[in-house]
Order: sequence, then C-alpha cells, then structure tokens
Amino acid sequence: MSLLEKIRTRPRLQIGEKPNLDGLGSSVRAVEEAFPGLSKTPAISVQQAITKVSSALADWQWDGVTTGMVSMVCRAFLRGEVQERRVQEFMMREMEATTSRSVLDAACEAYFDGWERGSARTRWLARLIQDKSPSLPARWTRVFLALPDLLDTDQGTRRVAERMLQQPDAFQWLQGCGIASPHSGLLMRQIHLVWLATMSPVTTRESRDRIFTWISPEGHPPIADEMAAWAIDKLVEPWHQAMPEASYRQELLDRLLNDYGDPRNARREFWPLTSDASRQVLRRWLAGKSMDALLRVITQATEATTSMWPPRHHFWKGLHERGVVTEAWVVLSPNAAKIADYLHAQTGEETYKMAGRQTAKARKDTCLLIMRVGRYIVVEGSHDYRVHLFDANDPTAPQLYKDYYDAEAITFPADDPMARRHDPQGNWMRWVQERVLR
Repeated sequence: MSLLEKIRTRPRLQIGEKPNLDGLGSSVRAVEEAFPGLSKTPAISVQQAITKVSSALADWQWDGVTTGMVSMVCRAFLRGEVQERRVQEFMMREMEATTSRSVLDAACEAYFDGWERGSARTRWLARLIQDKSPSLPARWTRVFLALPDLLDTDQGTRRVAERMLQQPDAFQWLQGCGIASPHSGLLMRQIHLVWLATMSPVTTRESRDRIFTWISPEGHPPIADEMAAWAIDKLVEPWHQAMPEASYRQELLDRLLNDYGDPRNARREFWPLTSDASRQVLRRWLAGKSMDALLRVITQATEATTSMWPPRHHFWKGLHERGVVTEAWVVLSPNAAKIADYLHAQTGEETYKMAGRQTAKARKDTCLLIMRVGRYIVVEGSHDYRVHLFDANDPTAPQLYKDYYDAEAITFPADDPMARRHDPQGNWMRWVQERVLR
C-alpha cells in the first residue's frame, strides 16, 4: 500500500474534535531521556554567525560554533553578504572540500542569481560546480547536462540564447531542460537580453508570438519587470517610423492592453520601464482607437448630436492618420460611461474602459476628446461645446490621461480667440488647420 493510500484510509478528524497528541508527547520525552541535558539553541542572526566564525578563525577556537552556523555563513557568502576576506577564503576552502548536496544546491542557486560577466566570483562558482558535478543534486545535474553552456562564463549566454531562438516556446523548452524559473536570476536576465539582441526585427506574427510565449507563458502570470519592458521595446521597435497593417496593430495592442494595461494611465510602476519611443508609438496607436470608441459611444448616448459627431470624427481622425494628432484621451459623461461599460461587456474591447469621467454639473451630458496636436492641447466636445486650443506649455492647459475632468473648468470665455464654435458650414475645421498645421 502506498503512503497516499495509507493516508486516505486513516479516519478523518471531525470538526471540533481535538487530535490526540499523547504519542507526540511520548516521543518528546523519549528524546529528552536519550539526550539528557539537551537544551534548545536560541535563534541567531546571520551577522552573529559570521562574527562567531570570524572569531573562531582568528583564535582557532571552535567551541560554540555549530555546523548550522557554518551553514548560515556559507549561504551568506554565496549571497555576497560576507565582506571579511578571512571568512571568504575559509568558505571557499570549505565549499571546495564539501560533497554536501544542500551546500552545492545553494552554490548553483547563487550562480544563477548572482551571475556577472567577468566576475571572479562567477568564474569560481562555475569551476566549483563543474568540479563537484558528481555530487550535485539531481535537479542541477539535469540542468547542466541539458545546457552545459550555462557554465561557460564567456560565451555561454550567447550560445543558450541562440538555442532559445530555435524554439517556438523558449519558456517551456527551458523548463523541460530543468530550469524551474526561467525568468529568475541575473544569469537568465543576461540570456534574455542576448536573446532579444540576437533576434531579427519583430515584424511577423510568428516572431511576435514567440516573445509573448516567453514573457507571458501559458499557465503563468505575465512577468512585469525590466525583462518584460525590454521585450515590449523589441516588439514596438520596428514601428517607430512605420505603421503595421491594421489587424497586426490591433492584435499587438489587444495583447499588451490585456497583459499590462493602458500605457497612458495604468500600471504606473511598469510602463516607465519601457522606452519613451515605445510609449510614444503606443500612445499614437491608442489615440486613433480612442477616437473611434468615442464615436460609437456618442452615437448611442444621444440622438441629438449623432449627426454632428461623424464629421468631427472624420476631421480629427484624418489629422491623426497624417501624424498631426499624436495623443488622445476620451472623457465620458455619466450616461456615456454606462454605455461604454455595456459595449465593453458586449465586445471585450478594452478601449471602452480607457477613458476619464466628466463631472461638470451644468454640462453633465458633455463628452470630451482631449488631444495633443502639434504645439497645442486641443479640447473637443459633444453637444454645443466649442473647440478649445491651449498652448501645450501653458501650465493651466488640461493634462491628458487624468481620471476626472470638469468641462466647465476648462471652458474659455465666449469671446476668447482660441475657441471656436462648430458652424454648420465647417469653417471651424479650416480655423483649426490654420493654427495647428503651421
């Protein structure tokens, strides 16, 4: 009978029933009788253990120094926390003589976690692991048999990265080689950098998906650190000066928004890790999506302005396609926000969730479109809201990507020369172009 089967045949403990600990108490008493005078060892800090070992080395008096303390110091040494040269040399000699699997396991972990190109410590750990290969724990034997290049401190990262390039799913491949956490440690971080640098420009769905299976592997949450940021930079880099075809752009945006949120106002701890150029590209793409989403929301929000908004949408979307509108942010009235929530639930389109809220009392039905257009921050609005042009350097100009806006607070006086009414003849469009295109 297996252990699992034996456990299953044991009677279940009823709720409220206290377990019988008589057997455990008997075992404790038996230990105390077999080892009279045995007392509990008080907890000791790592620094205290290092001090004890240092004193013992100075006087060669090892009374009071336990193997547990030496083990603590050994692990501290592997983490780079031991500064005293005498203790460092002692730990190196001990590790070169040991066959302890637990110590060698810690050495392998330290090699992955603290890898540094050209470091004497990294080279020493690589030699130690090779010399101790017969005594390594089984999991590390598996790793280094599958990927012996990992112990080449000069060319190993490049060779492993080149092998990763041949895999459709690098994450699963590395796990199959025995690396439990392919994203962990400075060694894997360096391999990741070399992998990205060696990869051709990412312009196909195959190469794009290869990156996503790495940074967002199936069954695991997406990584959200510098490694992910560098990968996103690689994904966006080909489009700094070009535009991918619409379906590719949509797929890439959808995946990024789903995994990492809106780069304009979400995950503020993550998106700054990506390059300014990448964020500019994504903001430009999202500006067009925001305009399209606003048209659909306003169309359903009010019949009164349905016929007014399509010409405005066509005008601003045209400037966006020409590269004049580089950023855009939608601000929805309470009623329009409910419609956006409904559309999001129906379509799963994340753009409907990427909007601010309009809080003005008198203009409670007004929706806004706030854009960066050349040297201006432009505020466009539904109903009878005029077009407003703010100097982008004016500290009073509305900021993009805020959660809440008051349309009344950003309304110019009736005679202000930097605001224009939407006349039926469309002269307002010419007025805008004369200012933003010069």
